[in-house]
Amino acid sequence: MVTRQQESMMRWAIALALEGAGRTSPNPMVGAIVVKGGRIVGEGYHRRAGTPHAEVHALRGAGKKARGADLYVTLEPCCHTGRTPPCTEAIIEAGISQVFVGARDPNPKVNGRGVRALRNAGIHVTEGVLEASCGEINRAYNRFITTGMPFVTAKAALTIDGKIGTAGGDSRWITNAACRRYVHELRSNVDAIMIGGGTIRMDDPRLTVRLSGWHGIQPRILIVDAKLDIPRYSNIMSRPAGSLIFATTNQAPLSRIKWINERGHRVIVCRATKDGRVFLPQAMREIAKQGIGSVLLEGGGHLFADAISRGLVQRLVACIAPKLLGGGSRDFLPGLSVRAMKDAIELEGASVKTFGDNVVVEGTLSAIAGKARRT
Repeated sequence: MVTRQQESMMRWAIALALEGAGRTSPNPMVGAIVVKGGRIVGEGYHRRAGTPHAEVHALRGAGKKARGADLYVTLEPCCHTGRTPPCTEAIIEAGISQVFVGARDPNPKVNGRGVRALRNAGIHVTEGVLEASCGEINRAYNRFITTGMPFVTAKAALTIDGKIGTAGGDSRWITNAACRRYVHELRSNVDAIMIGGGTIRMDDPRLTVRLSGWHGIQPRILIVDAKLDIPRYSNIMSRPAGSLIFATTNQAPLSRIKWINERGHRVIVCRATKDGRVFLPQAMREIAKQGIGSVLLEGGGHLFADAISRGLVQRLVACIAPKLLGGGSRDFLPGLSVRAMKDAIELEGASVKTFGDNVVVEGTLSAIAGKARRT
């Protein structure tokens, strides 16, 4: 039986884990605390991939007080050697008497083995403390490690009649400044931003995180364009070498591929769909091989529709402004068709935020198999 005090301690560990948001990929976010006599004597979180894990920071902070103490950790301690030694060994050597684990690590190299190693060493382990909350903070990692695909969040700025731009393509700005700041927060927590070539040609976006006081890692940019028809002097091409990934098809000129490669960026040539578009499932699997576990999809409409219809989007963030653009303007999901209302794609666990007169609705996309099709 887990007590309220134990849950309270795990909430503290979760709060610590979130300090690493946007910096730990492809590793998970993890927080840990060492508790002795009801007091926290050491704490830590995983700060960046390749650096010591949360448990190690917490044990170092506790020092000799760790002997006979309790350890709370949001994710099952690792038991294998990667870029850092196994955390289970550090826990055993420190003399921890009891470990409270939030969620098991789905990584096949761990997944129960960490808990078993601790128990075999005579340490009492309690699992599942605030398991849902501990699992939720690592939803991107969990999908990435179990499927080899990134967790994709689609972010759309919409008018109340479902438009993402005027008939001429103008979309600056649909939402207000406060809502756009929230989008920068979303960007700060993902590995990559995904966008179609048409949006670059029309809007020439920078796609950077611009938050006051923020010093995290700028996400990489995935540009999807079947012909690599990207203006050479667009803002996106001023990004540092290695920060851009282009997903294209064999319709792209070899000279353009060479030009991009010479600037230190990567080009992924995917097979084309029957209508000449990039085959997105292949592109997503290829970027996952490069350690990209989370993606923020920012448009345009055809890319939104293609990704959603193929079941590649797990979460939707709809930023809605009290404006009307009319039927001739640009749709959020052009060409996506659902025949019956009972087959509508739903947002599960939807939540609502307000930013002045803007409303943000976000939630998990329901399964879409057989529901939606491109026309």
